[in-house]
Amino acid sequence: MIKVVTDSTADISTEEARGLDVTVVPLYVRIGERFLRDGIDISKEEFYQKLEEGALCTTSQPSPDDFIAAYKPILDKGDEIISIHISEQLSGTINSANLAKEELRTDRVTIIDSKVVTIPLLYKVRKVCELIKDGFDREKIKEELEEFHKRVNGYFVPMDINYLIRGGRIGHLQSIVTTLLKLQFILYLKDGRIELLKIARTKSSAVKGMVEVFKDTIRKKGGLEQVDIICGTNKEEGEEFRQMIEKETGLSVRKYSIGPVLSNHMGPRYLGIPFITKGG
Repeated sequence: MIKVVTDSTADISTEEARGLDVTVVPLYVRIGERFLRDGIDISKEEFYQKLEEGALCTTSQPSPDDFIAAYKPILDKGDEIISIHISEQLSGTINSANLAKEELRTDRVTIIDSKVVTIPLLYKVRKVCELIKDGFDREKIKEELEEFHKRVNGYFVPMDINYLIRGGRIGHLQSIVTTLLKLQFILYLKDGRIELLKIARTKSSAVKGMVEVFKDTIRKKGGLEQVDIICGTNKEEGEEFRQMIEKETGLSVRKYSIGPVLSNHMGPRYLGIPFITKGG
């Protein structure tokens, strides 16, 4: 049987992970001298509070030993593993997973770079679980995910770009954003890294621009299958945004928040639209 392993940046709830039988390997958050496991030693709400208090935080990937601890019990039962994780452009998590696989000397683990993070990664975890249920083998699952990737999208607006600059995840955009700090940015993931899509003069125009790009993507990709929204401590704003997207699309829209690893780079306040289109 094939089992699924992912990491905490998929923002999968404990209940859903248990229901899908998914093993979650946590990344780490460092606050001062303390190393905390994402989603275990510190919650999203606690981390947001630390950010708003001005705490200096860093994040790091799981160690190879963390992956060995996740893989070994599964392999010892004779099962196979699909291990799907945060983009390797954003984290060294994939590298740790590969080192663990080498240490275990196994050919029963397939490690996949999702090329995304947060809810788009969660979409891919769910897709893997569906494909396993449908009887696909590991190689076929990997092929199907490559096609599914064309349908997985996400745009987001951080309310304070300084967090991304400080986090070092947009070094390739540094010269652009540091001269435009008073403006607002619409960002997206392309080829596994964070890219600048559009610049707006105000927060409201950035959010409006994000929705316009969302609608344009739907038109180009043959319609909408699923859409959700993400927000941080700006919960009222997030709820208004959720209701607006629900009204615009006629679909049921869920509201998520992202965990400590990504919010350390996004800041505690943000809006985003992860979604799946019908075509690629």
